[in-house]
Amino acid sequence: VKPKVEAPKPANDQTCTIGQDTQISWKFSGIEKPHVTWFFNGQPLETNERFQITETEDGTSTLSIKNAELTDKGVYTAKATNAVGETEAKTTLNIAGIKPVITTDLDATLQATKGESMTIKLSATGIPKPDIVWSRGNDELAPNDRIQVTPPTAEGDNSYTLTILNVQPEDQGDYSAKITNVGGSAKSKKCKVAVIKSPEFLAKPTTQEVQQGETAVFETKVDGYPIPKVIWLLNGKPLTPKDGAQIEMNAPTGDAKLTIPKVDLQQHAGSVTCRLENVHGSQEETVHLNVLAAPLITTQLPKQEETVSGKDVTFRVVVRGSPRPAAEWFFNDTPVAPENVLFDEEKSEYQLLLKEPTVASSEGTYRVVFKNGLGETESAPCVLTILEPVKLTKIAPTTDLVDLKVGEPFEFSVDVDGKEAPKVQLTKDGKEVKFTSVEGIRHVYSVAEVKPEHQGVYKVTAKNKTSAEETNVTLHVTAPLNITQSLTEQNVLLGQNGTLQITCDAFPVPKVTWFFNDTELKNSPKHKAEVKQNVFSLTVSKCDHPDTGIYRVLVDNGIDHTEQTAKFNVGVKPKVEAPKPANDQTCTIGQDTQISWKFSGIEKPHVTWFF
Repeated sequence: VKPKVEAPKPANDQTCTIGQDTQISWKFSGIEKPHVTWFFNGQPLETNERFQITETEDGTSTLSIKNAELTDKGVYTAKATNAVGETEAKTTLNIAGIKPVITTDLDATLQATKGESMTIKLSATGIPKPDIVWSRGNDELAPNDRIQVTPPTAEGDNSYTLTILNVQPEDQGDYSAKITNVGGSAKSKKCKVAVIKSPEFLAKPTTQEVQQGETAVFETKVDGYPIPKVIWLLNGKPLTPKDGAQIEMNAPTGDAKLTIPKVDLQQHAGSVTCRLENVHGSQEETVHLNVLAAPLITTQLPKQEETVSGKDVTFRVVVRGSPRPAAEWFFNDTPVAPENVLFDEEKSEYQLLLKEPTVASSEGTYRVVFKNGLGETESAPCVLTILEPVKLTKIAPTTDLVDLKVGEPFEFSVDVDGKEAPKVQLTKDGKEVKFTSVEGIRHVYSVAEVKPEHQGVYKVTAKNKTSAEETNVTLHVTAPLNITQSLTEQNVLLGQNGTLQITCDAFPVPKVTWFFNDTELKNSPKHKAEVKQNVFSLTVSKCDHPDTGIYRVLVDNGIDHTEQTAKFNVGVKPKVEAPKPANDQTCTIGQDTQISWKFSGIEKPHVTWFF
C-alpha cells in the first residue's frame, strides 16, 4: 500500500519562540512500512546536536529542534517512501522573537564639553538582541570617524553606547534611540545635550616691549562655548575705544587682538590682562607692556624732610623708565654708599635708607640721578633737618619743694634745649606767668621778696615737634605772727554792744579762738567772732553785768602762736542824784562852807572838782 499521511491535511504552520525547543511530527501509514526522510527548504536535513529525528512503531516521525534560531525559519518536509510509492507532509515553521524592552533609559539632560568626548548610553533586552538606531532630532546618525556606536559585546551585556569625539556646538540637540528586533521595537526618551566649555587660551598673549610713541599689539587665540567675552585691562582698569585702544575679536576663529597706538610710558606701561568670561567660568592671563623710555620721575623727593635724631628715615622717588634706570644718590654732592639704596619693583620706587641719623652726620641736602640707555634725569634736592627732642634741665632750686618766709628771695631757673627750638611756658597754679629773664637756653623766674601771694605750684613746660618735657617746683611762703594792735580793756554801757579786737599779720592766716573767763566762746546770738583781712574781732551783743570779766584771745597759724587778755567792763553812766545838776549857794565871808553833790553809777564814779 502506498504511504499515506495520517492527517486531515498534509501541510500546516507552526510557530516557535526563538531560543526555545520545538518539535514537528507527522504520522505515515503504508505496506510495507514507509521510510521517512526530512528536508529543509527542499534540501536534505542533516541531523546534529540541534536537529534530532525519532520514529515510533505507529509510523510517527518527529523532528526535534533545540534552541530555535532565526535561521531555523522555513519549510520542513517529511517524505515517506516504500516500494510501491511515496508521499510527503510540509510544516512551515515561524520563529517568533521577544520584543525589546529598555531597562535603563537615556538621561534627560547632558552637558558635553566642547572639544572633548561625549557618551550617552541605554540598556535594553530582547530576543534576538535588538538593533539600535541613534537620532539627533529627526536625523539618523550614521557612524563615522567622530560618531561611534557600540552594541552589547558580551553575554549578559545589554548596554548600547553612542560616543561622539571632539564635540562641537553643532552636536547640541535632542538625542534618542530606536531599538528593533523581530519581536518589535521600542523608543527611548529624549536626552537634551548642551555643549559647553569654560573659557580657555589656545594661544596666550605675550609681553611686549615697545619704544615710546610706537604701537603695541597683543594677540591671543581663545576657545569656549558660548563664545567667551574678551576683556582687556591695563593695570587693572578695563580698556575701551574711548581710551584709544583698538579691540578686535574674530568669533569663528577665536582670534582676539588689542592694539594700543602711540604708547606712553606713564600712561600705558604696566600689566596687561586678557580676561575671558562666559556663563561657565572665566580665565585670565597677565603680561606686561614695557615702554622703552628715558627715566621720568613721577613722584619727586620732597623739598624738605624732617626726622628725629636717631630715628631712621627713608627718601623715596618713583621713576618710570625702561630699561630700569640706575640710581646714584648724593649727600651734599658726595656720592652715597650703595648698601642702603633699595628698589621696590612693584612701585618702581627708589629708596635711600638713613639709619640712626644725627645732625653731624646726616643733616644736609640729598638728590638722586637716574640713567639708562635712553637718557638721564635728576631729582629735585631735598633738605633733611634732624630734629632733637626737648632737653629740660632744672638749675634752681635743687628740690621740688621750697619753704620761704615772707621777704626772702625766690628763683626758679631752667635750661631748655632742642631742635626745633622748644616753646617754653611757665605757669603758677595753672595760670601762665612770664619769666623774669630769658638768655639763650636759660629761663629764669625770680622774686626779690616773696609774699603770701607768691605761694603755689610753678611748672615749666617745653614742647617741640618731637617731644615735650616739664618740671615743677612747689613754693610754700610763711610769715611769723605780728600783732600790730593789741587787745585792750573795754568799757561798755549796759545794754549796748561791745567789741574786742586785735590786729595780726601772719601767713598762713592764723586761727583765732576767743575765751571768756577761760571758757571757749562759739558764735551765738550773744557772741560773734569775725575776721576782716588782718583784723580779728569779738562782738558782745546787748551787754549785761554778767558779761563783765576777763576775755582772752588765742592766735595760732601752725607755725607760731600767742595770746592776749583784756578786761571787759559793763557799767552805768554817772548820774547826779539831785533834782537839778546846778544850784546857787551863799556863804558869809570868813565862815566855813560846803558844797555837796551825790553821784551814782556802775562802776562807782570817780569825782574830780574844778573851780
